[in-house]
Amino acid sequence: MKNEISISESEWSVMEFLWSNPFSTITDIRKALSPKGWSDSTIKTLVRRLVSKKAAAINDEGAVFRYYALLSEQECRLKETKSFINRVYNGSVNMLVTNLASESNLTEKETQELMRLIDKMGKE
Repeated sequence: MKNEISISESEWSVMEFLWSNPFSTITDIRKALSPKGWSDSTIKTLVRRLVSKKAAAINDEGAVFRYYALLSEQECRLKETKSFINRVYNGSVNMLVTNLASESNLTEKETQELMRLIDKMGKE
């Protein structure tokens, strides 16, 4: 994912919908996001921003515009994770893992999974 693309929290809501519902109309998006209480113009603005950032695109082959994500959910999650680690932990994954391990109420299963992932990273 290109570094210049940054998706806001509100835009993230639209992207989550588009990942699950590709080729949706603006009406579909508006209905799905109605619990947020956003106006029609707000939703149109969010979609327009995502299209201008090349995070989403428009299929205008039919009578109705249909929107879909150009970036995968995995790409966006990875970029957001890296951004979070850089912003909050000054780029230190070690500090993140230390905080998770010491300050979280991880279950035994979650702890084992975390250890498995750390072990896997060490072998790569």
